[in-house]
Amino acid sequence: MCTLLLADLSQTPSLTTMQISRKIEIDYGHTLPNHFSFCNQLHGHRGVVVATVEGPVIERSGDSEEGMVMDFRFLKEIMVEHIHNRLDHGFAVWREDHEDLEFILKRNTRVLVTDDPPTAEYLAKWAFNEIRTHLPEGISLHNVRWYETPNNWADYDGQIIK
Repeated sequence: MCTLLLADLSQTPSLTTMQISRKIEIDYGHTLPNHFSFCNQLHGHRGVVVATVEGPVIERSGDSEEGMVMDFRFLKEIMVEHIHNRLDHGFAVWREDHEDLEFILKRNTRVLVTDDPPTAEYLAKWAFNEIRTHLPEGISLHNVRWYETPNNWADYDGQIIK
């Protein structure tokens, strides 16, 4: 015998603001020319980027996004177009790394030239700024988590420390 349990949501307060997250995976290369370890060599990572957005839960009756902050598909489309399609199977190279930049530009068509060394920290900041500018009105980017490896990541929430 199966018992159907119905949740009585009439007694719970209306959901107003929530966060949702979407993850994408990318394969990319980079180098950190000033680093003391093998990270100063050209090498690659299987990176994971997680974006968490925040906004009001849509309560328009009959709306295809009713009960959602936004459709996960739309967040995925933003991340794929502005992160994945710019860096997947490409290289992130610091503009001050002239030797590697010249070499990589000769051999590759997908190159992200960065203003800062392409560490997980600065790539998280870059991804944050890319995603944030393409979100729909009323949705804010809470943070971006950039996994360089399964055990190492950087979080960026848009705050600038002075």
